[in-house]
Amino acid sequence: MKHTTQVNLIHQIFEAIDRGTPPMAERFSRNDTSAYTSTERAAREREVLFRHHPIVAGFSSQIPNPGDYLTEDLAPVPILVVRNTSGDLRAFVNICRHRGAKLADGYGHTAKLFSCPYHAWSYDTDGRLVAIPDDYGFEGLDRAASGLVALPVAEKYGLIFVTPAPGDDNNAIDIDAMLAGLGEDIDSYGIGAMAHQETRVVRRRMNWKLMSDTFWEAYHIKVLHAQNVAPLFVKNLAIFDAFGRNTRYIGVRKSIEKLRDLPQEKWDLIPHTTILMNLFPNTILVMQSDHAEIYRIFPEKHAGESVVAVSVLAPAPSPKWSRTMDLLLGVVDQDFTLGEGIQHNFESGAIRKVMYARYENALEHFHRSIREAIEES
Repeated sequence: MKHTTQVNLIHQIFEAIDRGTPPMAERFSRNDTSAYTSTERAAREREVLFRHHPIVAGFSSQIPNPGDYLTEDLAPVPILVVRNTSGDLRAFVNICRHRGAKLADGYGHTAKLFSCPYHAWSYDTDGRLVAIPDDYGFEGLDRAASGLVALPVAEKYGLIFVTPAPGDDNNAIDIDAMLAGLGEDIDSYGIGAMAHQETRVVRRRMNWKLMSDTFWEAYHIKVLHAQNVAPLFVKNLAIFDAFGRNTRYIGVRKSIEKLRDLPQEKWDLIPHTTILMNLFPNTILVMQSDHAEIYRIFPEKHAGESVVAVSVLAPAPSPKWSRTMDLLLGVVDQDFTLGEGIQHNFESGAIRKVMYARYENALEHFHRSIREAIEES
């Protein structure tokens, strides 16, 4: 983040602390609880946001060399991403063209071919069909047209984006256009130079948006997290900025008061805040002072179920990152456990609306962006 931006944000923070209230929108807003429970709405979101919109499928540090690959099973379409012999990324539907079996699982290195475990049809790292056992049974098959189904893919800032629907050149992913200015912040944090340390997958009985909601307001921290992180943070204070449909949200640590006694040229926002970015629609990038935490949230088939892949990226391997993962999951478990109860309450039909306070403007932006996206397509 540019130093001039940091200084401007720190001034906003001090002004909010001094007046005793956070920055606020003009009015509070409401949202329909059906946004979390409707089967039709859930299907629309899966189709528009998770099949036809670019999503983060992994990290460049996971597959740095030719032959390295990763798979993504949480999206509506199973995805295979591989770095080909030229070092370029290719993405495919992770399904054999013969009888539909999955080709690969997890991630790996130095792959030259992907061979189906069912009948050993094999494909190279550019998705070409290169081997069919007993191929005399497929006389007349057009091999060139029977390779893996390609998906749009692009990488930048250490992140790999894939659109889980086949497309032509007109569907190429323009990462910077999609991030609408937020890429500069991501780049400045050095995500591309960080290595993937660990990923854990958590499934909960709650809508995917409810899982995301907990990151976009600081109102609950003093109450729900009173015994862990609340003492570190200024009560109910966060700075929200929109970048197109993306979000930057800055939670403020009490230690920021130390900066008041320093000249502005020495002000450093990063150690005194937690910076969260929503890469629309479903990736939450959390910048801490010495590492990054990434939450990739996906809907399951039922409107009231979701899954999140939680990853830690850091400059160098260390046993402490596993402990970091334990701590962060311990905090969000409080949110997710409460969220499951909220989902149950919504599904009861007892209330039809929820409210977002004037200082919960990041929540309003998140849900408005989703409504706009699914209605525009």
